[in-house]
Amino acid sequence: MRLRSSLILALALAAAAAVPSPASAGARMETSIMDDQLLLNASPAALETDMALFKRLGVDRLRVSAFWNQVSPTPNARTKPAGFDLRNHTRGLYNFAELDRVVNSAVRHGLRVMISLSTPAPVWASADPSRGNQLWKPRADLFGEFTDAVVARYADRVDHWGISNEPNQGVWLQPQSDRSGLVAPHLYRDMVLASYPRIKALDPTSTALVGELAASGRSGRGATRPIRPLLFLREMACRDARWRRVRRGRCKNFQPVPVDAIGHHPYNLLQRPTNPSLNKYDAAIGDGRRLTRTADRMVRLGALKPGRGRRLSVFYTEFGYQTTPPDPFAGVSLNLQRLYIQQAAYIAQRTPRVRGLNQFRLT
Repeated sequence: MRLRSSLILALALAAAAAVPSPASAGARMETSIMDDQLLLNASPAALETDMALFKRLGVDRLRVSAFWNQVSPTPNARTKPAGFDLRNHTRGLYNFAELDRVVNSAVRHGLRVMISLSTPAPVWASADPSRGNQLWKPRADLFGEFTDAVVARYADRVDHWGISNEPNQGVWLQPQSDRSGLVAPHLYRDMVLASYPRIKALDPTSTALVGELAASGRSGRGATRPIRPLLFLREMACRDARWRRVRRGRCKNFQPVPVDAIGHHPYNLLQRPTNPSLNKYDAAIGDGRRLTRTADRMVRLGALKPGRGRRLSVFYTEFGYQTTPPDPFAGVSLNLQRLYIQQAAYIAQRTPRVRGLNQFRLT
């Protein structure tokens, strides 16, 4: 109970810190939270308790995932179920029961909702189902149809949509790269091109977030080797190291990437939030201006196509610090967690065009 109380206090302080003082801020930065592990398996009574707690803590928005493989039928099969129309959310083959409960509970408690359209995919939605790998080259056309179903079902209750989750990490999208170069940025670009128009057709006033990248990656190549986020964005834009247009290979038929806002996960793990990333292609909580500069450059070059204005807002849709105990590998003390969360909220609030900070997770 003492641990839980400390975590609640830390979240409450972060929410308070995220509200700008009159001297420092323009638009208010919203506070959001994500805890799929807690909510998607919760009983109706527990959901009501958790949502009421979020509301008391000052949370504005809940982010929750629509996992493609979890809501789809026969996700481990190599062939799509006969007669299954991915665009139709009403015929009973999809299983939206858990997501329905979470979204409806959040709305009842006055929370805005963001749904992340997330991999893993069903095996039958892979470009190579014979691998039996739910992360391997998800077919963009089928991802677009999946988008149709989810947005049609929830558009009346959801105003933010995240297109995929951390596509620069091998635990969410594969291959990250192969012998010929980076692969995941091009897979992701195709997913956005398939998904964004469907979101806007069904929910035109909503905000579609592109990116949703993890804050760091690693050098080298490999199917699961994570790509640094700003390098990922540059490759997605089909630009070389000097930002010149690439017209061959996976960039041969390049189309600008449509976007309403940038989603990002600016973790700094064991580091203080004030510490900048050492690699110029990483973007942690203290590197917000580095991220917006990259996005602005992509807009100027015509590689990103904003749906509104030309200066993209940024939402930090996942962030937090784990504690030790219970995590002996990637945790800080409760006192440091309390300090770091407050510092991070202050940094985010002071960074131009950052419009939201997420707490991952309550538990």
